[in-house]
Amino acid sequence: MTNHRSLAERQELRLYRGSGPVAVPVTAIHGTTAAGKSSVIDALAQMRDAVLHSVTGWDPYAGPVRAPHLGFPDRPTEFVAGFVAEGVPYTYGFQLDNAGVTAEWLHTQPRSRKRIVFERSGQGIKIGPMFEAARCGIAALVPLVRPNALLLSLAGQMYAEALVPAYRWFSSMLDVERGTGETAEVAHRLGAHISRAPDNAARLSMLLYAAGLGITDVRIADHDPLYADYLRELDGDITATAKQVELCATAPGHADLLLQENGVTALMLERELGNLRAAREALYTRMVARRGVGLRLVHAGIDAPFEISDESAATVSLLRLLPAILDALDQGRVLVVDDIGARLPAEQTDRLIRLFQSPETNSLGAQLVFTTDDRALIDRGNGRSQRTRTAVWQVRRTERGVSELAAL
Repeated sequence: MTNHRSLAERQELRLYRGSGPVAVPVTAIHGTTAAGKSSVIDALAQMRDAVLHSVTGWDPYAGPVRAPHLGFPDRPTEFVAGFVAEGVPYTYGFQLDNAGVTAEWLHTQPRSRKRIVFERSGQGIKIGPMFEAARCGIAALVPLVRPNALLLSLAGQMYAEALVPAYRWFSSMLDVERGTGETAEVAHRLGAHISRAPDNAARLSMLLYAAGLGITDVRIADHDPLYADYLRELDGDITATAKQVELCATAPGHADLLLQENGVTALMLERELGNLRAAREALYTRMVARRGVGLRLVHAGIDAPFEISDESAATVSLLRLLPAILDALDQGRVLVVDDIGARLPAEQTDRLIRLFQSPETNSLGAQLVFTTDDRALIDRGNGRSQRTRTAVWQVRRTERGVSELAAL
């Protein structure tokens, strides 16, 4: 990331250790108050927002949405990310100035060899020689790309096949949590998580009980009859598709059998599962807008259930994080949390971090990235090797008023 908020100069955050690289499940970013920790998290959020919303959410008659360092307002802003999508390593990046997108690129790196998917310089876009078959699909989008919008954003909206894996990684595999969240937003996320599967409420209740908050049960209203059948059908399809995806990964020959009998590949199943989950979330959101979540929290020894607005700030903070954490663990996502210990006791925060560090609870390779000003939270042993399961970074603000990242 370059020239975003307090990060004036180019800074690199690596979610791995060694030269392998081997990804670590936890990356901690430590720094004092106002050192620039939130700028790092905001950079990740800004990059994701640009990919998902630059076409539909940015003003078409204004410059791109960016937040350069106040001391360097005319310097370009740049974001670059390396990630694995659908089993293929990608590098994606873009550069913005006050007028528009000055550069954008997407490369794949199978077997450590760089292959250009596309490279954009201003309004000129070059398609890589290995992606000639996709040229027509990408080239058709070129006249439609606004100067202040990303090609990847448009390709995701128009489902340009060669660019879909990268777009879907930003939409489905990266989750950025900032701020404390409004209680209505927290209730919505909790309700959506609980309503997906019968076991989710029990798992949440177990974690809340372990936190010593006195909460014995978490309840939501029954589904609105207008939506109940549709949600039930989607949940059945999601369960069945997820089972097939799991069998493709664990049962030898199952993927070949599916292809022979139904013409369906494991990749097609994974994409369909993502589509079903997105459709389910959209339908649940429409139902909640119609009649609300109906979230109630049952406390030991108290007959009347609590509403979320009756809970303490620490409880609301934990309720905000738990669904995001459990979803990340269930789907192998990258979860980014700014100030993970805000309003929470250190012991509770430590339990949340250990969910990612333990192979028993993190079997799908989920990654947690968090900021904190509590060095003791990082120094906790957790009964595991911090050297192999956690990467630690330090943020400091220099005398020039810019933030710098350094690995510890």
